[in-house]
Amino acid sequence: MSRTAALGLLCLSSLLFSNQSLSIAANEQLGDNTFYGEWQWSDTQGQYQQLKLQFSEDLIHQSEVETFRLSYSLTYPSQAISAYLSPRLEHAVAMINQYVDDPETRLDDILQALRSDSDSPSSKMLWDAYEQYTHDAFRHLGLLPCLHPQGAQYPCVRPNYSQLFYQNRDRVNPIIEHFTQQGDLNRSLAEAQAWLLTIPSKQENNYSFTSPVDVLKDNRADSDERALLLALVLSELAPNYPLYMVYPADSVGSASPAWLTIDASSGIEGPTIIIGDSAHTLVSGSSELIKEMLLAEVQLISDALY
Repeated sequence: MSRTAALGLLCLSSLLFSNQSLSIAANEQLGDNTFYGEWQWSDTQGQYQQLKLQFSEDLIHQSEVETFRLSYSLTYPSQAISAYLSPRLEHAVAMINQYVDDPETRLDDILQALRSDSDSPSSKMLWDAYEQYTHDAFRHLGLLPCLHPQGAQYPCVRPNYSQLFYQNRDRVNPIIEHFTQQGDLNRSLAEAQAWLLTIPSKQENNYSFTSPVDVLKDNRADSDERALLLALVLSELAPNYPLYMVYPADSVGSASPAWLTIDASSGIEGPTIIIGDSAHTLVSGSSELIKEMLLAEVQLISDALY
């Protein structure tokens, strides 16, 4: 993130059911401690399938905190980043001033000191602290910085899908285990996709993202939430091939629409699309829509999950 864009963020913050399968979803709370969910559907072979999940109270709380923090940060990026940065920068300024002998180089106003960008040791130390804390803030909030389509003066953030992928891999192990028992890669993927169709779609929006456990608890998902959930399964089915979250480059917030793709050399069956110089096999989302975007020369971002 450039110093200009980073400083801009701080300044702003200072101002401021499927037709293909039968699906029955039953969710309930067992006491106060455990969530239980059950899905029933017909697989691609017409066989009855059932998936049962159980999540502890601690895991549900952890997921709800992640969902709230990320959704708040996507809606109010300047405020969220400022809330993380401000107390840390104030502490950094206090520590720096303890070691400044020249009164003229003391740091009395953080924004003024950052705008001045002088060559004094105190200014350099403040910038080092600012850049480190900004990096930490994005990591803490689960965000990636981006360039707003209306100009750099507007704050622009997106979910860090790779970070979310790794944070959630161990939380949904029962789902992964259910779909890795088929023995055939394409059959397992098809069954996982059939199960995902039993989760109703919700309206797309750019200012919220629901963590996978919350998606299962609420039993509804939009395109990027659905894609991340499928990625958690597919990463175990084809661990040697890169997975990508693909979305329009001018997206702000939680990218909608979004697609999940895998390296075309994986042998996964599906439509092949070329993004940049790389061939991707589409495994989630509308193939018609992404082809329309490619024909219209809409720039697409291809974020590697791992």
